[in-house]
Amino acid sequence: MYLLLAITAFSIVALALFHSHLKLKISYKRIENNDIITLAASAFFGIIKYKAELPFLDFVKKMDNFAVRFRLRLKSGKEIQDEIRFKRIESLDELLSSLDDMMSYYRLNKKAIKYLAKKAQIRDFCVYSAFGFDDAYITGVMYGILYTVIVNFLAFIKAHIDLYIKAIDLKPVFNKEVFHIMLNCIIDIKIGHIITALRMFIKTSRGSEIDGTTYSRTYENNYGKY
Repeated sequence: MYLLLAITAFSIVALALFHSHLKLKISYKRIENNDIITLAASAFFGIIKYKAELPFLDFVKKMDNFAVRFRLRLKSGKEIQDEIRFKRIESLDELLSSLDDMMSYYRLNKKAIKYLAKKAQIRDFCVYSAFGFDDAYITGVMYGILYTVIVNFLAFIKAHIDLYIKAIDLKPVFNKEVFHIMLNCIIDIKIGHIITALRMFIKTSRGSEIDGTTYSRTYENNYGKY
């Protein structure tokens, strides 16, 4: 009787966990030389919450050399170790090396990455920006270029991920040097889909270990200096 109740309770909790959502709200605001980034995460129907707010430069410093390590043990007894490391780009060689690492990692885990992209949603995406230069002509040209780049970039993202755009508001300010920007979005994905993707990552690692093509290089997610 108690065993049946325990199994039932475990099944209910597992089902609830599978269908619960992980939500990550990202907010970035810059006014003149002052900027701040806010990250707010919630999971398991809002029971688990985390929020961090700090200047973007401090965020970059905290992420420098931050690493996430993975360890998988195969049925054969062999152990696979992998690592995702974040660090700033210091040179062109590091940029090219980083791009090569990312492409290799993507090719190895293409199926799982595409699955995550298909299941994820980016909601309430909005960009508000006011910018200008002393030269009105340059301001007008930059407005056209910036708007075209943003629209095409979002169209590319929307082709791969469910993207719901709330607003895009670019305001040119003529004859004055100004740069204000505010960006907000919410990334939403079911925890069950994350678990499924992790199983796909593990399956890919096992398969590559068997055929001898395991990607053993450390993947470095580099980002430029602010």
